Amino acid sequence: MSKIFSPLAAAALAVAISTPATADVVVGGINFGVLGNTAHIETATLAETLVKSVGDKLEGYGLVTTINGASSYCGVGSCSLYYHTYNYNVAAIGASKVQFTGGVIDIFLMAGAPINLFAQNSLANLALISTPGMTPWVRLTGHTFGDPLFVGILPTQTLNGEGSLTGASLSETGRGQLDVDTSNVFGLAAVSAYLNGNSIGDNLGGFADIVLTTSANNNVLNPFDELGGPAALAAGCKDGTAVSGKWCLQGTLNTRGATVLLPEPTSLALVGIALAGAGLVRRRRK
Repeated sequence: MSKIFSPLAAAALAVAISTPATADVVVGGINFGVLGNTAHIETATLAETLVKSVGDKLEGYGLVTTINGASSYCGVGSCSLYYHTYNYNVAAIGASKVQFTGGVIDIFLMAGAPINLFAQNSLANLALISTPGMTPWVRLTGHTFGDPLFVGILPTQTLNGEGSLTGASLSETGRGQLDVDTSNVFGLAAVSAYLNGNSIGDNLGGFADIVLTTSANNNVLNPFDELGGPAALAAGCKDGTAVSGKWCLQGTLNTRGATVLLPEPTSLALVGIALAGAGLVRRRRK
């Protein structure tokens, strides 16, 4: 029995050849590796402020240390990613639990070797991260979700945390969900399109793009935050007398989600040629 050659099958083969599954994915100057074909997983350092009351705003920042397991994640040369977290509003708080609404995470790209974030205090670090020398890379916003594993005060939140939230020994673990801001007011359009995966169920019938988890404590703080006596940025963080807004927590932040890979222009051209060929064959058969 003879085989029938399908131009559509040829198109699929052309796409497969032009975009091999084993190729590294580079988006917005960052190499996501082979895993970037389907997913992204990041780890980052975390510096975070203390919150104590409803209405307080959580702020944080850090350096992205790995992307999909690689610490050298720059597409060309050397570079690094930094993030600034802000506008997470305390909506409910108890002795060991806290829930937030809102939230923004701005991520910046900097060319060159990474900054040592323990060489100056947190205010100086925030100034460095927002400097014009860094490129706005992508903006993430808090996504409202219900967490069946977190029995809080409110039914939903964009970020929750639990642990030892008061006293001389502070520690927390947190979980949140994020949407990618695709308005392109901040960041690169290619990055927001790539991370806009809508793969994280929110237990409310919708989907977020990214899930984040955090872990931090006050065991070791930025030494420059602890300088300055009562006016220090970390004053009272070790004896339970710190007020809201002090930089009392250091730890890690992890994010993960699905990626959205669009065909390369050459692949789209091949598909167009193959589809045109399919139409021509149909006309000849008629």
